[in-house]
Amino acid sequence: MTTPEDQRSTEGMVDYNKNSAMQQELVTHHAGRIRDVVRRRGLVRPELRIVDYGCGPGPSAIEAVAPAIDAYRGQFPDAPIAICHADQPGNDWNSLFALTSGPSGYAAPAIRTGAAVGSFYEQMVDDGSVDLGTCFMASHWLSHAVRLDTPGTIWFGDLHGEARAELAALAQHDWTRFLHCRARELRSGGTLLVSCLGTVPDDGETSGFAPSGRAVYRAIQIVANDMADEGWIDRTVLDRFVFGVWFMTAVEARAPLESDSELAEAFDIEDITVIPAPHNPSDIYVDFINDPAEHARLYVGYIRGFGGSTLHTQLFEPSATDGRSADNIAAEFYRRLGGLYRTHRGKYAGENWYLTVVLRKA
Repeated sequence: MTTPEDQRSTEGMVDYNKNSAMQQELVTHHAGRIRDVVRRRGLVRPELRIVDYGCGPGPSAIEAVAPAIDAYRGQFPDAPIAICHADQPGNDWNSLFALTSGPSGYAAPAIRTGAAVGSFYEQMVDDGSVDLGTCFMASHWLSHAVRLDTPGTIWFGDLHGEARAELAALAQHDWTRFLHCRARELRSGGTLLVSCLGTVPDDGETSGFAPSGRAVYRAIQIVANDMADEGWIDRTVLDRFVFGVWFMTAVEARAPLESDSELAEAFDIEDITVIPAPHNPSDIYVDFINDPAEHARLYVGYIRGFGGSTLHTQLFEPSATDGRSADNIAAEFYRRLGGLYRTHRGKYAGENWYLTVVLRKA
């Protein structure tokens, strides 16, 4: 496996805000839990500090911290609050901070806003400084882009043998690193809430597991494979292309918290569960199933939102030869993808299970 040092697995996501309804829904789903955590925390001196890891540029970054602010203000109207938005350098920081001070933002007296720029697989803020850490729809992305010998599939869910074991080991290593960093950053009594896409056991799958979005990734594979057959995409590039994601089972999420003595001592486990998404778990856009064009448009937008930059930099750009640009290849790919969704309504629907991990710093 090769790992380009200058490339993150989420670098330069495109169309994210326009197609992030699922991310916003997940944040909203946890609003009540966030309020409860803050109420239990009580008054904190010199200030309540909240860090949202992998915040992104859009409304979900505001919604992630708004319930905590509301709950704390309800108890302590004048007590200082510090909000830290943490993400990679490529995040659209200008858009984010325009939102924080805009009509739907949270800017107010005694609320201090800041940013931590870097990877959440490294330490991002000071030791013992965080009362509430949140991370939504981000920790399933691996620490860097990967290349594997994976002909026939472009994602972990359909990997087998040595390739699957290699990617699984990287995913577990990354998750362990993430937890160690948060263990250093949280204050005693502070809470870490992580929620992202998950995986459930399924005897109908050859791997024995059903990850979220399995049919969506298979739709991407079908279109990419057809384009490789026709010379639009370089077959050798496709055979080594794999999305840098891993959606954990509850068992995988729990493993380092039990096997790593430092983590076992650092955290009390309050919740580790994988549940179906509360809204449209079998097809995120089922409300539009009777409008084939709109159903397809939404799925193409969704795929561009989470995967556009990965596809462009790792598949389309390396295939850009014989007068075809990466943009030409991308346009043809999304055109065909839309056609696949229009023709096979529901067949490649996005199923989603949510993994939630809630840990309290001892």
